Amino acid sequence: MFWEKFRYLSEIKGIKPHAILKELKISSGSANNWKKGTIPNGETLKKIADYFDVSIDFLLDSDVNVSVRLSSKKSVLKESSSVPQRFNSLQAVVRTSDEQKLAIAKYVGCSIGWLMNKHGVKFEPKAMLSDMNSSVLFTILDIMDGCPDNDIDTAMQIQLSRIVLYHLSEKGFGTEKLSTLSGIDQNKLHFILTGKENKDSSLNYGFNFSDLVYIKNVTGLDYSYLFSGK
Repeated sequence: MFWEKFRYLSEIKGIKPHAILKELKISSGSANNWKKGTIPNGETLKKIADYFDVSIDFLLDSDVNVSVRLSSKKSVLKESSSVPQRFNSLQAVVRTSDEQKLAIAKYVGCSIGWLMNKHGVKFEPKAMLSDMNSSVLFTILDIMDGCPDNDIDTAMQIQLSRIVLYHLSEKGFGTEKLSTLSGIDQNKLHFILTGKENKDSSLNYGFNFSDLVYIKNVTGLDYSYLFSGK
């Protein structure tokens, strides 16, 4: 879990977790949510990664084992391994302003009409220059990390997922190859590709953040490439 990583790094640094939250100006209530298995948003993850001088991947990677010393009267040692997390947390997707939507469209290299999934608008990634501002990428990851509760946010998640598929195919990870990957729900993949809805409505969405982490680990492609092709 993310919380185990955070607590582990805090112990190495010799500072109490809540003292670090105060120093980073992060709400103390966040720790309670992390203990329950939730994941910080992109901006908070970057702040924590920078503070501990580790990568965001280290904070999130389910394959990294960490040793956690748990103090008690006997001062024993226990081993704890982080577990896979579902990153599409049970919270509404981050709301974006019109300005942010335009910045996202520039970053991924599409028109705002295509991003909103307007009929008849084609994805032409070579038509626009990508804005490589990293803060835009964090906004995109926040969008993928939430549960959309309206048509616009749902459309953006799906379209951004289709951009990921576009860039994956450029690197040889086409539909046929993706269909062999056990970590991708094939019904969800089929929906993203075709728009044909599944009987299970929970699969009629774009990739969630855990999907992206899996794709990144399998392909070796970083998030900036998955969304911008660069």
